[in-house]
Amino acid sequence: MNDLGSLATKIVNFEFSEDRQRFPVSYVSGWLETNIGELNGLTNEEFYINSTGAIEIAEGSGLLPVEENIYGTLYEIHYYEKAARDSLRGFTYGTDTDWLTIKEGDTTIQRQNKNSVAKTYRDLKVDATDRLDGLVGKYNQYKSSPLQVFGRDGIEPVDNINAYQSTNSYRSF
Repeated sequence: MNDLGSLATKIVNFEFSEDRQRFPVSYVSGWLETNIGELNGLTNEEFYINSTGAIEIAEGSGLLPVEENIYGTLYEIHYYEKAARDSLRGFTYGTDTDWLTIKEGDTTIQRQNKNSVAKTYRDLKVDATDRLDGLVGKYNQYKSSPLQVFGRDGIEPVDNINAYQSTNSYRSF
């Protein structure tokens, strides 16, 4: 199985297994292929998908686990946005939208309010977006190189650090 299929299978099996009928592995892998640019924009990398469906980068091949996590979280955000739209569409264009609560004796039946369903999906999306921001921030922080190197510590080898310190004389007051 290629990289796209493998990542899509992980997402479907472990994150959205109850929605396999609506969003099968082929849908998720198609979404991943279409949105590789979003991953590149967040990670400041140049990932691409070759003709076999493998995800590659100029300096190496494949995604690191943290990059897979970022990519999977991007899909998760898309999923919640789509679910919110679908639920609102169902409430808006559904046939039996004329009642919210039915009471008879001790029994009460209350239908979900479209605003509460949409708010729940929005909250899930906000949580996923916050998690994505944290992942991307840490990824870029640890993956980036320093902007400048200044002083002798930037040019001296580590094994010569003791020689450097012994040549400097310190005055005590």
